[in-house]
Amino acid sequence: MTRIVTFTNLFPSSVTPTHGLFVRDRMRRVVQAGGFGWTVVAPVPQVPLPLRFGAYRTWAKVPAQETSEGVTVHHPRFFHLPGLSARRQADAVREGSRELMRELCQGADVVVDAHYLWPDGVAAAELAQELGVPYVLTARGTDVNVLAQDPRIGARIAAVARGARACLAVSDALAARFAEAAELPAGGVATSRNGVDLVRFSPGDRAAARAELGLPADGAIALGVGRLVAGKGVATAARAAARRDDLQLVLVGEGDQRGAIEAAGAGRVVFLGAQPPERVAVAYRAADLLVLPSEREGWPNVVTEALASGLPVVSTRVGGVPQILGERPPLQLGAMVEPGDSDGFADAVDAVLAAERDPARVRAFAERYGWHEPVAQLVKLFGGEAAGEAS
Repeated sequence: MTRIVTFTNLFPSSVTPTHGLFVRDRMRRVVQAGGFGWTVVAPVPQVPLPLRFGAYRTWAKVPAQETSEGVTVHHPRFFHLPGLSARRQADAVREGSRELMRELCQGADVVVDAHYLWPDGVAAAELAQELGVPYVLTARGTDVNVLAQDPRIGARIAAVARGARACLAVSDALAARFAEAAELPAGGVATSRNGVDLVRFSPGDRAAARAELGLPADGAIALGVGRLVAGKGVATAARAAARRDDLQLVLVGEGDQRGAIEAAGAGRVVFLGAQPPERVAVAYRAADLLVLPSEREGWPNVVTEALASGLPVVSTRVGGVPQILGERPPLQLGAMVEPGDSDGFADAVDAVLAAERDPARVRAFAERYGWHEPVAQLVKLFGGEAAGEAS
């Protein structure tokens, strides 16, 4: 039986329960469908006490080992100096995880499954090479779109990508960028998209959902789900809401741009903070459309979740969004504009809100993005090719 060791910082813990849920959801389904053994290594940064502020104070509370939905999750520590050691992070993660990985990778039929190329993927791959076990690399977004553009980091990623049993990315656009960054031939990176939970995310009673969340019963709601950080461009959506008296922007998530977003929204923004997946599903049912004004994305799960909930999507034309919506979607599904086009984004919001709502059509469109296809693809990969058998 194949034993998968998933290696990534992107995994929820008892202290950070919404962090990296998409990796856990993906691999939990693959393991169950394939009957694989499974262990998770989710390294945690350890910074000197005088520098332990903000998120680093939170990370310090994560236990060394715990169980998450039936899988054992290890949290080895690696030394980190915030803002000073980006190019050395993979080395620190590798050194902090070596003994644990040596223990976990003993025996036959082990495959290391690494998500996010830097520092996680490089560290995991170098350890797998030391231990003589195969590994799979999955790119997620910023790792390729931003970090791999650094020449030293890009060279490290390219070196381990050439030795991988498989290189994956969550969208076609990201696969092409990964192949280019790693100097792999065309087709050297396969697309393995995320899926959407079609049971959890589904249309429902909008009035009841608004009442549950304490939102106004009247007027339109544009929903944003994700981190409130500069690269997500949420202030653009806030300015779109400020243009209308009948629209509120409701945000699920936290981040350091909250003040700027609040100022841009001129009183039209409601902050719900971070929410567990079941509450996010309620927020989709309460809204009229999803807004995603990001500067870059991989495969944004929020888009397929919104569509599965019957919501149209107004997004920037980034990452996998055109792959999801199609290049020229009808207004009932949503609209796309170029990143940075604030006026165009606001106009697209107006146009989508003015179009006739058709939640059933949107839901039917979303059903193509369920989990069956990517899970079957990954079961085949981890059960055969990645474990060293013939393709």
